Formats: sequence, structure tokens, C-alpha cells
Amino acid sequence: MAMLISYSSAFGNPTPNNVHLAVTGDVATIVALEQQDSLELTVVGSAMEARAAVLDRDTDGAIVLPTPGADAVVTTYVASGGGRGLSQAVAGIGDSIAGKLSAANETTDLAPLGKNDPVGSIEFYAILFAGLGAALGATIFGRILGTVDTSAKFVERSVVLVAYSGMLAGLISLWIDSALNAITVDPPAVFAVLWLTAVAIGGAVTGVAALGGTIAALVMTLALVILGKTSSGGPLGIHVLNDFFQTLYYVFPQGDALDLLRSVEYFDGAAVSAPIIRLGIWAVAGILLTLTAMLIRSRRDAATRLSSAGRPDTDVNPVTAWATPQAELHATTRN
Repeated sequence: MAMLISYSSAFGNPTPNNVHLAVTGDVATIVALEQQDSLELTVVGSAMEARAAVLDRDTDGAIVLPTPGADAVVTTYVASGGGRGLSQAVAGIGDSIAGKLSAANETTDLAPLGKNDPVGSIEFYAILFAGLGAALGATIFGRILGTVDTSAKFVERSVVLVAYSGMLAGLISLWIDSALNAITVDPPAVFAVLWLTAVAIGGAVTGVAALGGTIAALVMTLALVILGKTSSGGPLGIHVLNDFFQTLYYVFPQGDALDLLRSVEYFDGAAVSAPIIRLGIWAVAGILLTLTAMLIRSRRDAATRLSSAGRPDTDVNPVTAWATPQAELHATTRN
């Protein structure tokens, strides 16, 4: 029910919300567009700059506005690779502007989706299963390999997690490349994104499990599945979701992972720094949580040993206390 509510709330009625547009051209039309709450505008100097803003992933789309008059044409640049639903929304905005200006609208897709993934869902499912597999794997490893409470176990768990994440990313990449033929770039690039995603999420869940136990890790996994997946925007794009899920986009890692994969596949690696940094933060957070749990256990064990060492030895004294009077009584009676 939680998944149903989350997914239907996020994807059931997508509408433009905080859509980033580069605009250039007629000033009066730009002023009118600035009054719309659903849009965030960046005014550029030319159609070339507007096009570059889309390809660099600085904006979700771009609109070149003509001076109203006969034979006027609105030019709309979209990028389906950044989210098919979002690109359709931008195209719709261009159509609406053209209708108000009594002009034609020419829409150009600067980052079209592959023919074997026409709705852009495969990237979403690849990130979904990489994250889910990593989270469940980290939880299971915690049960099988035990608590991370020593340096040796920390190294062991790190090696296992990195190797498992690589295997998981490799299998997913192999499937979408060989079986679905849906990878538009070199497969190693997709593998690297999925591997980083699995390491970041698996590492974070490992840290939560080390600090809070298996139940905490399962709660973390559920939050990632129920809220993290939907807040990524899925195949639609983040800027057709409501404010609640757009806020969660910055909380969970799946949105960054999906943006990173899209940048690699459709935008020649543009705007990859921020997603990589945020995924790295998740991985580092997992390490810090694990080390914190190790430190807490180490101090607790040290305190227990000190307490045991300082406790007086009372196992022999009571016997001696009772034996001495009896011995004296026996000696007195005998005399």
C-alpha cells in the first residue's frame, strides 16, 4: 500500500512544476512567461545559447520566441533523454506560446531516446534494481557475515560489498545491452554508473545496519524503495512531480544515479560532477556510520573489561569467613 500510494501520487498526474527553461527573443513574451509559477526562466542572448543550455543540462528545455507577426515561428528545444514526460511538457509549453502568438511551433529533440527504449523506462529500471539489489544484498551480508566490529571484518565487508556491487552492475549492464539492445553508449560507461550506484546504496545500508541492526537496515531499504524510487522522477523527469517529491530528490540517491546515467547516455557526459559527488557522499556516509558503530562497540567492550577488573573477588572470601569460625570451634571442642 505504501508503494501504491507513493507511485500513484508521484506519477499519476504529472504536471509541469519548476520547469527550467532557457528563453530568448521577444521581451514582452518573456515577461509574460515570468509570471507563471510553474516555470523558472534563464534568459540567454541567442538561439545557439539556448540550445547549448539544454545540451549542457543547465535547463530542461529552451524556447526561442519570435517577434509577433506574420509567419512567426516559435522554436522549442526539448531533450527526451532527460525524461520523456518532461520533454512532452516543454513541447506543450511551446505549443501554448505559439497558439497565443498565432505562430507555428517547431520542436526539436536534442537528446532523443533510443529506438529500443522509446519511453525512457529502461534507465529507470536499471537504477531501481541496482539500488534494490545492493540494499537487500547489504542486509543479507549483515546476517551472514555478522557484525562489523573489527578492522578485519570492516575490510572483509568492504571487499564483499564492492565485488557484489560489481557483479550486480555487470549483470544488469549485460542484460540491457545484450538482451534489450538498449544501451546507446559504450557498455563500460553504463556499468560504471550502476556500480557506483550499488556501492553508494549498499555502503549506506551497511553503515545503518552496523549502527542500528538488521531492522534499521530493512527500514532504510523500504524508504529507498518507497520514496527514493519515486523521487527520482522515473521515466517522466523530476520537474513534473509535486514539491514533496522534488524535495525528496535531494534526500535519496536514486535521482542522482538516474541523472548520471542519462547524462552518460544522452548528453555526452554533461553535468556529471554533482551526481557523482552526492553518490560519493552516500558511500562515505556508510563508511563513517560503520566506523562509528565499531568505535561505540570498542568503547563499550573496554568499559565492560574495566568494570570486571575493578570488581572485588567475592568467590573465595565467604567460604573462608565461614570456614575459620568452624575450624576454631572444632579446635576448642576437641581441647
